[in-house]
Amino acid sequence: MMTAAISGFLMGGTLIIAVGAQNSFLIEQSLKRQWAGLFVALFILSDAIAISFGAMGFGLLLQQQPTLVSVTKWSGVIFLLWLAFNKFKASMANDAMIVALSNNKIPFHRALLTALGVTWLNPHFYIDTVLLMGNLAGQWQQEKWWFVIGAILASVVWFIGLSGLTSKCAKWMERPKFWRWFNRINALVLGAIGVQLATL
Repeated sequence: MMTAAISGFLMGGTLIIAVGAQNSFLIEQSLKRQWAGLFVALFILSDAIAISFGAMGFGLLLQQQPTLVSVTKWSGVIFLLWLAFNKFKASMANDAMIVALSNNKIPFHRALLTALGVTWLNPHFYIDTVLLMGNLAGQWQQEKWWFVIGAILASVVWFIGLSGLTSKCAKWMERPKFWRWFNRINALVLGAIGVQLATL
């Protein structure tokens, strides 16, 4: 029981810690102190749902729907490249504009749609949770739900810790130079993920 939960925690933590669209979005919202707690809850809930579906065998069903997989893949590619373009564009603004953008509170509905997009439109999300974690959970047979609980706990620890730590560092990150390079790195990460997905 405990072995399965610990294995789920370690495997879940390994996958979540990797730099990705979710983490980049959460870091930015935490730095701006804009609804970060809500998005932490959203990402944890999304992981819990996807990993649970994977444990129930939905990964096998997903693999049998190539059209759905293709539509999800290319929607994700377009979305991630669009985000990357906007981040790079923001990094090219003058200092005054960068400061204004960093302090600008975007509408909640737009932030929510972005959060949902970097999660449910990102094929990496399905690969990591529904397919990979779901298959690993299945190997534990009667103890697979302890594996799932461990994986969800890893998500809880990571997203709460990431947001909390970022928020504490926010006061040292108010200079235009920081946001300029943050947006450039963010654009590079999102663009690289989008290109990688397009070549899968």
